[in-house]
Amino acid sequence: MMQKLFPELTCLAFSSSEGNEMPVLPQSILGGSAPHLRTLYFDNVPSLSVQRLLLSANNLVHLALRYIPDPGHHSPEDMANCLSGMTGLEILILHFCPPRSHRLSQVSRQLLPPFTPSVLPALTQLKFQGRSYYLERVVARIDAPQLLELHTSFFDDDIFDVPQLRRFIGHAEMLGTHARATMSYYDNKLRLRLSSEPWTVDSPTLAFGIIYNMSSLTHPPLLSLAQVCKSSFPLISTLEELDIIGALPFKAHRDEMEQRMQWLELLGLFTSLKKLHLCEEVALHIVHALKEVAGERERGMLPTLQNIFIERFQSSEVVRDLVEEFVITRQLSGRHVAVHDWEQLGGKCGGTWGSMTDEFSLPFILSRHI
Repeated sequence: MMQKLFPELTCLAFSSSEGNEMPVLPQSILGGSAPHLRTLYFDNVPSLSVQRLLLSANNLVHLALRYIPDPGHHSPEDMANCLSGMTGLEILILHFCPPRSHRLSQVSRQLLPPFTPSVLPALTQLKFQGRSYYLERVVARIDAPQLLELHTSFFDDDIFDVPQLRRFIGHAEMLGTHARATMSYYDNKLRLRLSSEPWTVDSPTLAFGIIYNMSSLTHPPLLSLAQVCKSSFPLISTLEELDIIGALPFKAHRDEMEQRMQWLELLGLFTSLKKLHLCEEVALHIVHALKEVAGERERGMLPTLQNIFIERFQSSEVVRDLVEEFVITRQLSGRHVAVHDWEQLGGKCGGTWGSMTDEFSLPFILSRHI
C-alpha cells in the first residue's frame, strides 16, 4: 500500500514503540513522490528508506528523523543534498541513536574543502543529536540566516572540533543576541542554554548538550562542554549572567581536584560574567574551586564578577565559610564580590531551564506544528 501515490498527502508519521525496530520500508514509498507533503516524522526508520522520498519532498515545512540507526549507513552529504531543495523548511530535527563504535569520531579530524552553501531561507529551528562530524558536514553545506533556535547534543566520547558549526552560527544573525546562560543537569545530559533577556516564546535560543553515561563517570563532562563552546561559540565570553541549576546525579568521590579544575576550565570562558547563580548542589564544588585559584590565574578568573547568588546560602555553614575566604581573597586583589541568598531574593533552583518536554518527540512536534 505504501508504494501507491498519495498526491494530496500533507502529513506522514511513522513511530515504533520503544525497543522495537521499524521494518525496512520500500525505497519507492509513496511511489517515490510526495509533492504536497508538509510534515514528515520518522521514528527508528532506516535512512535508506527515507532518502528517495526526501529528494522529492521539496515542499516540506517540518522534518523530523528520530532514532536514526548507525549514521555509517547514511552520509551527511546525502542529507545535505536532500535539504538543499527544501526552501520552505522551517523545522529540522535529526536524532541519531548512540553509536556502537568510536571509529566515526575520527572522521572529524579531516579538513573539509570549501563549499558554496545552499540557503534555507525559512529554517528557524534546528535540533540535532549525534556525532559532531555528521553535523559538521551537514552545516558546511547549508546556511540558515533566519535561524532562531539551535539545539545540539553530542556524545561525551566525541571529538569536539566544530569550525563549520561556528561558521553556521555566525551566519544566523539572531543567534548572536544573547544576554545570559543557564547550565542544567537532568537525566543523562549536561546542557548549556543561551538566551536573550527578557525571554519570550520567539526569543533566539542556542543550546549545547553533552550526553554521558552516569555509570562510568565520577563527575559531569564539563571539559566536553567547554570544548564545544570554545570551538563553536566564542561569543560566550560576552555573557554577563549564568545560572547553574539542577541536582548533580554523581556521588562524591575522594579526589575532587579534577572536577574542580574542570569547573575552572568551563567558568574561565565567561570573561564578562557579572552575576553567577548557583544551586545548592553545585555551590560547594564551584566555590571550593574558585577559592583555590591563586596568582595570575586568580586575577584572570571571572574578572568582572560582582554578585554571587547561592541557594540556601544562610543554612549552609560549610558554604558560608568557603565563600567568606573567596570574598576576602577577591577584596585583597581590589575586586569586590557581593554574596546573596538566591532563595530569599525569589530565585528558583531547578525548573528555570524551561520545559523538560522531549524536544524530539512526536507529540511535541504534532501539537506545536500541525
